[in-house]
Amino acid sequence: MILKEQLSAALQNKWLRIGLLPVILSLLLLFAAAGDFLCHRGKLYPGVYLQEIPVEGMSLAAAAEELAAGLFSLEQITLTGSEKEAIAVPLSRLGLSFDREKTLELLRRTGTGCTGYPGRLKRLFTGTPLKLTGELIVEDTLMEQALRELAEEVDRAPQEPSIQVQGASVIIEEGRQGRSLKVAELRKLLLSAVRKGQNELPLPLELEEPEQSTAALASLGVEQVMVSFSTTVSPSLPGRVHNIKLGAAAINSSLIAPGEIFSFEAAIGEITGERGYREAPVIVGEELRPGIGGGLCQVSSTLYNAALLANLAIVERHNHNLPISYLPLGRDATISTGWADLKFKNNRNHHLLIGAELSEGLLTFRLFGPPMEERVELYSTDIVRTEPPVRYENDKTIPLGKKELIQTGKPGYSVKTWRAVYRGEEEISRELLSHDRYRPTTSVYRIGTGTPTPDPISSAAGRAYL
Repeated sequence: MILKEQLSAALQNKWLRIGLLPVILSLLLLFAAAGDFLCHRGKLYPGVYLQEIPVEGMSLAAAAEELAAGLFSLEQITLTGSEKEAIAVPLSRLGLSFDREKTLELLRRTGTGCTGYPGRLKRLFTGTPLKLTGELIVEDTLMEQALRELAEEVDRAPQEPSIQVQGASVIIEEGRQGRSLKVAELRKLLLSAVRKGQNELPLPLELEEPEQSTAALASLGVEQVMVSFSTTVSPSLPGRVHNIKLGAAAINSSLIAPGEIFSFEAAIGEITGERGYREAPVIVGEELRPGIGGGLCQVSSTLYNAALLANLAIVERHNHNLPISYLPLGRDATISTGWADLKFKNNRNHHLLIGAELSEGLLTFRLFGPPMEERVELYSTDIVRTEPPVRYENDKTIPLGKKELIQTGKPGYSVKTWRAVYRGEEEISRELLSHDRYRPTTSVYRIGTGTPTPDPISSAAGRAYL
């Protein structure tokens, strides 16, 4: 009875009640925590995620099954580029795989039992979830190799806009951005994305714009044909036709800026069999012999005439040793690598575009630009003909006194070629372009020096006298 009264008196003490309150609250919290701990025993605590996959309330075994069907089943990642092209890359190629044992151990250690309960208490007070990332195995050698290969696949230089000539039409092709893969950044992004279970990732790219814009190219004003000139190509020598077509294609779509000098040799490049040129007749001295690139002189000569009609300044030009059949005297332009080139200067105040094509037996050169205000006429004067010399060769296999023609000579010429320029009907300039000389070719005869051919009548009479 006395104890009861003492206890009652103690409880009525204000300060004693205040001192016991924290102890009571602590005991209540302890009992609550113990109850919570026992309630989630053997399960992952609420608010636990692995790569955004909720595993709360699951046993470790159930979580392992869930991850095996989801995160651990990730086999590839799709890389998207700036133009929406997609590259599917297997994780095995990247040298990436999940360490399942370490990932599940991480779940056990931080999301269950005694070791994970401090985090559980913290989440109860803060309301924040526990978001874990899986443990990755990274094979550096495979990763580096895969990144190099991806860079080779993705990287490209910027492509400048270009002008293409097709017949008498001009087509402007748009330029394209260049790009290079940021390899170091991609490595970091891949590791992060795979840990999070992402199956798609945009490529980190560094973009490079073309130096010239399509609009700037279109503003050059080279859509119209200024002048056109054609020569006939004989189909009798297929190798020669092939070389002419190849040479015309090499020059087609060449753009010449104001003040720029065009070189035929530079534009055509090396004349070799490796570059596709074939054997066809070429002029060597006074003879036609097989040579690689035969026929290209018709390409240069046809272009020369187009340049003359466009009133361009001729910087270098050489005539052939012998007259040629596809152009008038004085209008040809031979080329020979290293010593004879065709060069002309764009002396106009605008760009020029060269179009070249071989079609239906005609080799045609077109120069594109604004319409010409002037008109050009070409003509020849002072044509002097030199008769072919004659050479005789003794041949003892031919009967004495008999003569056989084995090479027909051709005459040589001297000729002056002029260019007259008119504006309307008014002549504004007259220019001597060249004074050319073409060698004659020799007529060659074989003269018999052998035994005289017997007279059939004399031989019969002689035999009669025997």
